[in-house]
Amino acid sequence: AEPSEEAVRFGDIILIAAPWTKRDTLPDAQLFENKIVIDAMNGYGPNGVVDLGESTSSEMVSWQLPGARLVKGFNTMYFETLRTGGRPTGPDRLVIFIAGDDTEAKDAVAHLIEEIGFAAVDTGFLHDGGRLQQPGSPIYNVAMTVAEAGKRLSNLK
Repeated sequence: AEPSEEAVRFGDIILIAAPWTKRDTLPDAQLFENKIVIDAMNGYGPNGVVDLGESTSSEMVSWQLPGARLVKGFNTMYFETLRTGGRPTGPDRLVIFIAGDDTEAKDAVAHLIEEIGFAAVDTGFLHDGGRLQQPGSPIYNVAMTVAEAGKRLSNLK
């Protein structure tokens, strides 16, 4: 088996952080059955952001992996900020946004986010919450605390 297939078989929580245009090369959808899958991809193509119409990139991934317990996350933060921005505790912790339709899966991902030194903020279900996290939104690629995230999100509702 390929390394990515072995990782999916082994993991309880799988993070997909491949380029959006490579999503069709993911291992067989059945391997993701009942697994928590964090979708960190963004809908970028060779010419920038792809127009997905009424859909979101994570909804498209959830259709591709129908048995997966999909959570959008880790997609709005610059990788260097993710590498260096974790804090043990406190109000200056930076936010990682999550969205999804499976509450238990979101709770598991939120716990993981807290463990690595960030604060999880839920933007809602995959359709609306996922849309808030897409490139071009006011919370995309902006490092912020929980208080700042609350203000930005309340302005979006």
